[in-house]
Amino acid sequence: MQARIAVAAFLVWTGVLAPPRVAAQRESGLQAGARFDVMASSITAVQAGVEMSKLASTNVRVGLTLAGGESSGHGRTGFSARADLVGRFLLDPNFRMRWAPYAGGGLGLRYDTIGDWRGTVIAVIGVEGPNWGGVVPFAEGGFGGGVRLGVGFRATRRVGR
Repeated sequence: MQARIAVAAFLVWTGVLAPPRVAAQRESGLQAGARFDVMASSITAVQAGVEMSKLASTNVRVGLTLAGGESSGHGRTGFSARADLVGRFLLDPNFRMRWAPYAGGGLGLRYDTIGDWRGTVIAVIGVEGPNWGGVVPFAEGGFGGGVRLGVGFRATRRVGR
C-alpha cells in the first residue's frame, strides 16, 4: 500500500507540481528531478523520490535524493526510505548528442523497517535524453544497497542539461 502511495505522489509531483517550479529552479542554479527506483538485494525496495542537483563544474553535478516506498525481504514487507548524495559526470552537458551517457558515485543512507538503518556506497552509470519542454528523461543502473535501477526526469538548466 505504501508503494502505491509513493508512486501516486511521484506522478502528482511530476505532472502537476513540478512544471511551475522548473523555471524557478533554473534561475537558482538548482536542478530539480523526480525518480522511481528499484533496489534489489536480500531486502528489495521500490521507491519514488525527488532530487535536487547543483552544478559543481561544467561536466559535474552533485545531487541529493530523498525517496521512500516499500521494501520486502525475509517473508515480510515494510516501509523503506533513503537519502543519497551522488556526483554525476556528464559526457555531454550541452545537448550535442540526443542521448548522453554519465557516470557517478556517492554515499547513501537507507532505512527499511525489515532491516533497520545502513550506509551504502553508490556507483551508477546512466543516460540522459533530449530536452522535452524543460525536462530531460533519464535511466540509470548501478550498485548501492543492492543492484539499483532508476528512471525519471530532471529539469534542464538555463543553459545545457
